[in-house]
Formats: sequence, C-alpha cells, structure tokens
Amino acid sequence: MKHAFPLLTASLAVLLATLPARCAGSDERPTVGAIRWDGWYGTGGVVKAVEASLGPLKYHFRLPWFARVVSADKVSIDGDSQAVVEQEIAYAAQAGLNYWAFVDYCDEASAMHLALKRYLAAPDKRGVRYCFVEEGARLDKVGAQGWGRLVEHFRHPDYQTVMGGRPLLFVFVKPTKLGKADWDELKRQTIAAGMKTPYLVLMGWSPAEDAKAMTALGFDAISAYARGGSYSMTQPSYAEQCAMIRRDRWEKCRLLRLPSVTFASTGWDTRPRNERPPPWCTWVTATPDPTPPAQQKPLLDSVTATSDELAAHLREAVAWTKANRDLNPANVMIIYGWNEHDEGGWLQPTLGLDGRPDEARVRALGKVLRPLSSEKQP
Repeated sequence: MKHAFPLLTASLAVLLATLPARCAGSDERPTVGAIRWDGWYGTGGVVKAVEASLGPLKYHFRLPWFARVVSADKVSIDGDSQAVVEQEIAYAAQAGLNYWAFVDYCDEASAMHLALKRYLAAPDKRGVRYCFVEEGARLDKVGAQGWGRLVEHFRHPDYQTVMGGRPLLFVFVKPTKLGKADWDELKRQTIAAGMKTPYLVLMGWSPAEDAKAMTALGFDAISAYARGGSYSMTQPSYAEQCAMIRRDRWEKCRLLRLPSVTFASTGWDTRPRNERPPPWCTWVTATPDPTPPAQQKPLLDSVTATSDELAAHLREAVAWTKANRDLNPANVMIIYGWNEHDEGGWLQPTLGLDGRPDEARVRALGKVLRPLSSEKQP
C-alpha cells in the first residue's frame, strides 16, 4: 500500500535504529507533565484580558479556583501569592503529575513568569519538577545568546530530566532562523556545564512534517502543544477530540515510526476567546452573546470533558506510551494543559458553585496516575 506520507529520511531511520531495544514495550511508569500558560497572576494586561473572556456567567465554571466572582458579568483573577502556587503544587502532586512545562517568555513579559518565580521559591515542591516550552518565533528573536539562561535552568535541581539526566526542552513551532549549528551549540554549552545533552522535542501540527524538521535541527522527538482545533464558536465534542488525537497523532506516529513524546489533552474550547477576544488573538472576530449575563446558564455541553472521559483518555495515553516505548524511549507524556482555562484545556481545580475549589479533574487524573507510582521508575 502506498502511503500519503514520504518515507522516513535515512538519518531518521538511523536514529530509530539506535533506540534501546529494551524500550520496545515496557511496564515502566511514564513521566507525565502538563503545560502551564500563566496568564492568571498579577494585575497586568494579560490578566485583565482573561478576566474579560471569562467574565460572562456562563463561563464562571471554568475560572481558576483562586478567582473571585464580582457579578454576573465580572470576575477578578489574581493568583500571585506564594500560598496559591504552593497549593497548586499540592494539587499537581495529588494528580500524580511529575512536572509542569512552563511556557517561557525568555526576558520578555515578566508578569508571565510570576508563577514560575513562586514555584522556584517553594520550599517543598512535593516531587513536582519543571521544564520549559519555548516558542520557536521567540527563540528566533533571542538567538543563541539565550542559551546561557537555558543552561542555568537545566542546572536547577528541580529541572526535569529524562533518559538518565538529559534536560527536557519543548519547542513549540519550528524556529526559522535558528539552525542545527545553533542547537548544537546549546548541546555543547550544556555538556560543558557538566550535564548530558538536552532532550529536544519539537511541538507542531503535522507529525510527518515535524519529523522532517526534527531531523534537520538535530532534535530527538516530536509532540504537540494542543489538539490543533480552530478558534470557533462551534467545537467538536471532547470524545471527537480524543478520536482525532488517536488518529492524527498516536496512530500516525506509530505507522510512520516517528520518535515521540506522547501528547494528551484535557480539551479544546475557545468560545470565551471568540466572544471576547484577547488582544493577542488578532485573527479572531468577536462573536458577542446578546443574552443578558444574569440569564445565562453554564455552557456545559459535550465539548467539555467529564471527569470520567478525562480519566479514560489519560489511561489510553499511558497504555499507548507503554506499548510504544521504541518510539518514546524517554517514556514521557505531555498534557494540554494545566491552566488553559479560557482556551479550553485545564486540570487545575476550578471555582465551584459553592465558592470552594472543584477538584474533580485532579482526583480523576490521580486515579489513573497515582496507582502507577509503585511501578518501576525509569
């Protein structure tokens, strides 16, 4: 049968041939992390934008647990306190997460690093480690002069490593200016600092095309940031989203034999941003709801994952990872997301109707991941 995708390049085939034979199927517990996008801390412009998007009453059920409802059309969100972030650490540990992948803004947008600073200052991280998701376009602007800062984070005792000490780094969308020589320099600096070469993972939208870029840049694996749905007031159900992930990511990577970090998702639902677009979503045309806020009902439908659906999807992702260790030698999973409340993917507890944190998703994930903690660790 002829495939619609090109055959693997010779260099990619060589890479797969060098993967440890012991990785082909394993009961070792995967290392599981979740993406953090930290637009919920402080009082700056990003926080004001997400307050506007989640302001209508019908979206209040999606608010972070530390938010405050002011009225049917107004909320207040500011999680910038050490106590809040340390409680988040406790929730992540309760869920069985091994690490958070912080979306990094390099030396830009200092407010987006407030949660990271609180995390780093926490005296007890409960075994929850951290790594970075870098954006390719931002790295193109910063250039290789940003490697020193990255290497310093790699040296942090709580930075997530894989495969016996390799610092884990995700890059979202292929950089266009930085080439293989630049990434080789990052590897050289990392080794010179006394560590093993970083494990570089390219997050994109098309596994076949991403694999080509992975090989060209000297990366180790591919993955994804999100399911890749469009911004729309009409969204597929969570069950349909999970089916797309199985078909377009897991099965495609398996059929094409692509080195991967297993991607899983807690959902995708941009309707708050479509109604009231934040300023960075310049391509989105506002679709206001004429229903008076006080008459709105929570917009809970098939697009929003139930706890049981979420647990089932994560259980499948763990099973796929165990069954395909030859493609995922690092034995790593990444989940979208910890706190993408306004874009539709979250694990973090939300503000319950009784004003207390709704921990249903944390508990659901914990039922999947925590029983695995007794398994042999990689």
